[in-house]
Amino acid sequence: MTGPRPAPDALRELDVRVLLLVAANSRTHHPGQVAARAAAVLPRVEAEVLPDVSHHALPQAAPPALAGRLTGFLSGA
Repeated sequence: MTGPRPAPDALRELDVRVLLLVAANSRTHHPGQVAARAAAVLPRVEAEVLPDVSHHALPQAAPPALAGRLTGFLSGA
């Protein structure tokens, strides 16, 4: 994320479902820490670390379960 980050208090007030998919093979951040920090400030977050994929390759090389995960989230399942 670049630019100013949202204030943690503002994130805590969000009343929407959030799906956070984090690529496990990152050289810039620790995926588990990203998911944990999101869970600490976003009350309705569903955070998941996707194994064997990098941030840049996520759209093309995502695990087969990714489409199902996105569809389930967007359909409210």
